Amino acid sequence: MSWNKQLIAEGEYWRIVSGNFSHNNLIHWLMNIATLVLVYFVFDDRLSNKHFMLLSTSLCIAGGGLLWFARYDEYVGLSGLIHGLIAYAAMVDLLTDKKRVGSIVLVGLSAKLLMEQLYGGDPWVTDLIGINVAIDAHLLFAVLGISFALLLWWPLWRNYQLGT
Repeated sequence: MSWNKQLIAEGEYWRIVSGNFSHNNLIHWLMNIATLVLVYFVFDDRLSNKHFMLLSTSLCIAGGGLLWFARYDEYVGLSGLIHGLIAYAAMVDLLTDKKRVGSIVLVGLSAKLLMEQLYGGDPWVTDLIGINVAIDAHLLFAVLGISFALLLWWPLWRNYQLGT
């Protein structure tokens, strides 16, 4: 079920999505599910159930495809998707009436991603989940979440700013 570059190249394209739902161990799964539930409830006023599912599916497909260009041979976990959802919701806040919240979340997320890129994943988390933290997936999915928000919300924001 893992995202596996070699097996995807051999035609097992379903792994592009299923890798997001595979985990290394129970602690890895519990950490990801707890965070996903938290994100869902924190941003529930911005994302309807349908919106949340469509966005999650789109991020899984697009992010799973873009992982091809990352330095992974194998990937498991929801952390990439979670970073994409947080980035998307923060951008929506920034483009709508919750600019302060969106700004704070984007600054915090950007700082986290920068620290990961400079210093690697948290060794405590690596020990806990038994695999390296997927820092490139975090960055890739976050950029994808921001891109989705800009594509979907920018025209609405521009019309609002122009008064049309």
